[in-house]
Amino acid sequence: MAPAKDMDSFISVNQESYDPDGKDYYLGYREADFKRPFAKYYNPVTPAISDEVQKGLSASPWASSIGHTPWEAKTHMLRSGYTLLENGYTTLPDGTLYIAVRTSIPQITGDAYNWWFGWHLTDTSRYKLWNPIAHQYAWRYPNTMDWSNKSLPERYINTYSFISEFIGNDCSKLTVAFIDPQELGIDKSKFEEQGIEAMVVGRIKVGGMILLTGPQIRESKLADRLCTEHITSGFDNKSFLIHQVRRKPDGERELRSRFWIAGATPQVGHDLVVHCAIEMSRKSCIHSRGKAEYGQLIDMVE
Repeated sequence: MAPAKDMDSFISVNQESYDPDGKDYYLGYREADFKRPFAKYYNPVTPAISDEVQKGLSASPWASSIGHTPWEAKTHMLRSGYTLLENGYTTLPDGTLYIAVRTSIPQITGDAYNWWFGWHLTDTSRYKLWNPIAHQYAWRYPNTMDWSNKSLPERYINTYSFISEFIGNDCSKLTVAFIDPQELGIDKSKFEEQGIEAMVVGRIKVGGMILLTGPQIRESKLADRLCTEHITSGFDNKSFLIHQVRRKPDGERELRSRFWIAGATPQVGHDLVVHCAIEMSRKSCIHSRGKAEYGQLIDMVE
């Protein structure tokens, strides 16, 4: 990253060249990672998931009728109160896996959350702060972005995050294409009245090893392509994620996460609930100090 003197006007660049082959994918920090100025935030000891997440997970899979499609989020996630499924997973009638996780993040603002999504995309070492027992690699497409005069959400909207991470026992390449919430029909003018401070929305492509696969797929070249490629087009229009930061009446905040993964197994539902609960809880350890240091003193970050 090569910032200008004006800290709101600089060029954002990936820290490394793109690695499509996985030769530099690994869990945890190594010697070079520990030399980074933000390495003091690295902590491989992850928190236990909350009781409410554990209870929702134990009761899963829930009835398919209490889930909803990504296209219905414009209604369900802009209402006051809660949906019937805030923690756990179910399979929708069309076979899409639906996952919900609620995380308490009392002091984490929407600005801090939006800042995080711009900041971590370009650097694997930053990405590993989020979930050190699952995250292996991160690279943003495009390689270079002019952040001059861009809002915090504009720093990641219309970008692609090429990542490699473990979901449970399975490691896979994933692509997240961050989009404006309006692409799902979400009316951002309603955010203020509902206490919504941020809503991160993305299309997802998940590696084929954790999809429902029959013999005809395993024997074809399609399985290899699904497992090995990051993409910038050809998303299925069924698989999405949403992370919503919402301020509660008491002034504290909560994070409501949603995933839709077409054709995924119930085991993926279990594993993704745990994965999400771990990393979203860790954010509360990163954001307040991290944004204060690197959001305001961004030229200190390599």
